[in-house]
Amino acid sequence: MSERTREPAAAADEESRRYPHWRRNLLVLPPANLLCGLGFSLSWPFVPLMVRGLGVRENLETWVGYLLLVFYLVSFAVNPLWGGIADHYGRKPMVLRAMLGMGFAMLLVPFAPTLAWFAAFFMLIAVFNGFTPAGVALLVANTPPARIGRAVSLAQTGGLVGQALGPAVGAVLAALIDRQHWLFWISGGLMLSGGILVALFVREVKQLAPGPWRPRWFASLRELLSVPRIGVLILLSFLFAVMWHGSVTNISVFVLQLVETQGAEEGAEAYWIGAAAVAGAVSMLVATPVWGRITDRIGPARVLAFCAAASAVAHLPLLVLETPLQLVLARIAFGLTAAGMPTASYHLLRIHAPPGMDSRAISYATAFHFFAMGLAPFAAGLIGPVFGMRAYFALTIVLMAGGLALWLRK
Repeated sequence: MSERTREPAAAADEESRRYPHWRRNLLVLPPANLLCGLGFSLSWPFVPLMVRGLGVRENLETWVGYLLLVFYLVSFAVNPLWGGIADHYGRKPMVLRAMLGMGFAMLLVPFAPTLAWFAAFFMLIAVFNGFTPAGVALLVANTPPARIGRAVSLAQTGGLVGQALGPAVGAVLAALIDRQHWLFWISGGLMLSGGILVALFVREVKQLAPGPWRPRWFASLRELLSVPRIGVLILLSFLFAVMWHGSVTNISVFVLQLVETQGAEEGAEAYWIGAAAVAGAVSMLVATPVWGRITDRIGPARVLAFCAAASAVAHLPLLVLETPLQLVLARIAFGLTAAGMPTASYHLLRIHAPPGMDSRAISYATAFHFFAMGLAPFAAGLIGPVFGMRAYFALTIVLMAGGLALWLRK
């Protein structure tokens, strides 16, 4: 064997020795995430209908808004605690906690006789929320560093496929069943199926932090923020969530304003809202695996800087566009260019986190991600009626540009 062929063979043997399960995990986690993403998004768009079915007829938007805000605040509070448990007891148990816990909690929702019980079961789902970051934490700890970008992007793609299919499947099922609450039984079954896949086939080499686990929410956050780049990475993850997941309902409101300005028929509203949502989801779905491979080739730091800049630039048309079609094209541009941010962020958090704290670093970034998902609609609801939705989008552009400047400075 020549020297040239001996080196790659030795590298492959070293990968197999240190990370014996990464190929198996990469085959299992994407379909498990697909099942969970499908289960989660299948029933989620119909929450307003469920709340209305429990007797809320006035101020429905307010009730739903507060319900979602509290849901994501609960997720924000508990996710770092789960991350600490993962660092001390293993990542696979936390994947099972999320998938099986959310699945069982969803099975309880159709039994809610009143809005109070519905809210209680809803918050129970929030306690277990976070199957995607739990799976990412397992992957980055059990995958060769040179292959993390591809592995994480494929796992995220599985979840994105499920999230893209979920609303369409849910709409068909909602038309066939008597009560929309029953959708949660189907959602729970799908999430339990994903958890069973993980339980049977996913393996990990445990890399545990020393000492017993203690619930140190603020102390662990202070320890992470003392590392120079961690704070900026968490900030950029938060801002990406504001622009992407947190602005889904904000984009829908903006579509309604554009349709009204154009004087289009009422039937056009649902069409353009769906078109904007699908355009963003599909473009993100297509671009995520590509960005994963690019990350492995040129490094996550460069990808993060480019995607952060591109996300701000792709939002600039929102300040001047006049038609729903232009908005759809802007969402496509955003999805294609910003899709690499989550993969690059997770990779960099793994690199820069102190030893034994990589799961906590990812869980804190995810916690602020959840916070952004609840805060963005709330902030838009305050800014939009006074200054207009374009002012809200301008604020997000300025904040992302500021976050990028901090990253480049460090």
